[in-house]
Amino acid sequence: MKRPTPTQSESPFGFDEFFFSTTDKRGVIRYGNDVFVRVSVYPKESMLGAPHSLIRHPDMPRAVFKEFWNFLNQGKAVGAYVKNLAGNGSYYWVYAFAFPIDDGYLSVRFKPSSELFSVVQGLYGEVLAYEKEHTLEESHQYLMLKIQEAGFPDYESFMMKAVMEELKARAVQVLESESHSSGAKGAGQITAVTNSATRKLNDVFEKLRDFQGANQSLDNAMGRLDQGFQQLKFISINMKIAAAKFGEIAASLGVVSHEFSVLSGTIEKHLGGLSGFVEELSGVIQKCVLRAAALNVQMLMVDFFVRESIAKLASSENAFDEMLQNQKAFSDLFAQYCRNLEKEFSELKKSLSAISYEMLEVAKFVTGLEVVRQMGAIESARTTEIRNSFTHYLEAMDDFIQLLRESTGEIGRGVTSLTSNSEFIVSSDPQYLWQRGSDLCSCILARAAESQLISLSWLL
Repeated sequence: MKRPTPTQSESPFGFDEFFFSTTDKRGVIRYGNDVFVRVSVYPKESMLGAPHSLIRHPDMPRAVFKEFWNFLNQGKAVGAYVKNLAGNGSYYWVYAFAFPIDDGYLSVRFKPSSELFSVVQGLYGEVLAYEKEHTLEESHQYLMLKIQEAGFPDYESFMMKAVMEELKARAVQVLESESHSSGAKGAGQITAVTNSATRKLNDVFEKLRDFQGANQSLDNAMGRLDQGFQQLKFISINMKIAAAKFGEIAASLGVVSHEFSVLSGTIEKHLGGLSGFVEELSGVIQKCVLRAAALNVQMLMVDFFVRESIAKLASSENAFDEMLQNQKAFSDLFAQYCRNLEKEFSELKKSLSAISYEMLEVAKFVTGLEVVRQMGAIESARTTEIRNSFTHYLEAMDDFIQLLRESTGEIGRGVTSLTSNSEFIVSSDPQYLWQRGSDLCSCILARAAESQLISLSWLL
């Protein structure tokens, strides 16, 4: 099939609309919904059996697709901003979310509009220019570098930020345009069921936003503690040297310095373990956020797919045939993601328990540090010369103890917040959300059946 010449025209579609397609493992298109067919400006019969690269726009860096397929080949879902080429040469941007399924891939796309989208367009331009002079591998490394320069440690972190921002921006756009509503028979009932399900998912989603804030506080506190420990090491060494200069009269201060150093070292070991748990927690939170975002996208897509089918009833007796053909893929995928999210929350709770234990251990030794510091104040008061020499070190000890108390307090509050939010999510109705994830898709379709739009037999 001859590829069209790109133009500067945009192929329009609404913020309320969703693209949905499935491919085999090689990326060959097996199904595409009406929005995909309309916006891509290709006859449906010519799209089916064609590679998905049929709509690849020359403005897209190959490096993005390399990263995209890296995730899919590892059995992971992936999201990316993609500029596509329609059959008439026009273009259209989407945020694409692709999911591995049993025998291929399921992809859901919607219209991006966040501030991050504008940043990405410029970033893609830079990567594309670089790619023209370098190999694909070099271009991929350059893409990763640009993502890191934008403040993201890796692509998954960037993807998490992108999907959260795009879902938030889309909700605003749909609300403003009021295009989510439909006059088609039965659509109001469908949306009512969907809203009930998505409210639960949005509760999870919003709590996970709070998770990110609490997790960032933990990271910040750990960073300050690490910096404080580095400074403390020099203080302990210098205090020992100063005590040695005064000889026997200041020998007790050398002991104070030694004890302070030993206790600090013990605390540092516990904080090292704490740092590991915080890092582990960060990874679990990231997985939970992506999982909840994916569930949100899937639920919205099913809602749109049903309403799209309802709208076709006037012109087609088989309006629901395609939906029924794809129902299993939706339900199985949703159920899988619900089960995995439940497992990840179990991991999160374990990480929080481990952090709480380490915090209790650290608290035991903070009191010991304060006692040693008080001993230092008493011993340094023997002479004016000694007191003047050791005032700076004692003040530094005070500063460190205060830093330790403030930072561990911040960590403690973060853990409390994370624990509270996780308990809220898990207790929100696990029978409805976790164990019966596939029913969320089915219940929407069942409501359509109640409206005598489709048969209930496939649900039995």
